[in-house]
Amino acid sequence: MASQSTSIVPLTAEEEDRIILERITNDERPLRRVMRKLQNYHNVAYPHLFPYMAAADASGPTVDNAKEALIIELASFRLMLRKGAMICEAEARQVEEYKKEKERIDLEHGTLRGQIEQLKTNLEREQMRRRRKMEYDFVAEKVNTLPSREELEASIHSLENDMTTIRAEHEAQDKAILAQQAALDQIIENLEALRALGRGVDQDIALVAGDATADTPAPEEAPTEAQTTEKVEEAEEGEDESNKQKTEDDDIEMGELEEPEKKGKKKRDEELEEGEASDSSDLSSILSDVPENI
Repeated sequence: MASQSTSIVPLTAEEEDRIILERITNDERPLRRVMRKLQNYHNVAYPHLFPYMAAADASGPTVDNAKEALIIELASFRLMLRKGAMICEAEARQVEEYKKEKERIDLEHGTLRGQIEQLKTNLEREQMRRRRKMEYDFVAEKVNTLPSREELEASIHSLENDMTTIRAEHEAQDKAILAQQAALDQIIENLEALRALGRGVDQDIALVAGDATADTPAPEEAPTEAQTTEKVEEAEEGEDESNKQKTEDDDIEMGELEEPEKKGKKKRDEELEEGEASDSSDLSSILSDVPENI
């Protein structure tokens, strides 16, 4: 029963590795000194338990010296343990302070991050305000370069008056163009009438000349030519009067019509004096010249 109660449970592989690691990392020299002093005191104080060691250490230290050395070594070991405990406590306090400092730094970091975000927002707002101010200054400068409202209204009124005047001028020009067109149509009708009248006169002259040559003897031909000349002159005078009236109605279009008619009159007189009836060709030349002058 006793052997079963005092049996030692073997360590596991992990526990052995942990113990080996702790012994490698820990400094065991003070503990070894204490164990050596304790072993020495045990050998001196209880020589009957280790007779072979007592015979070897007969001239060794006494019990009091061994005890005192053990006490001193234990005191130094205790001091070392206290020192280690104090170091551990100081390190624990440093750890706590480090944690608190870390928390404070994290809190301050969050606060600073919030302040940075706020500063960014303020910066963007200020930049936008500055940009708007620059745009406002630019627009204000452009507005200041423009004339005043009164000047603009005066210029608008003047432009409206100019437009009204231009419209009136356009209407007057349209009316003048219509009047000129009507006058031109009337002139063309009159020219057509003159052309028809010239043709009739030519026919009358031809008939009169034929009758005179057939019915009258040779000595009486001169009066017949004179009569025909008078008729032609009367017809041409009527044409000249009508042409003068037309040129007075529309002096712009028919300003140059009188000279060709006079030239044609002289030419016809010469032809009639020579006994040639070419009035129709002269009238056609006059009618062909009139549209070009218009």
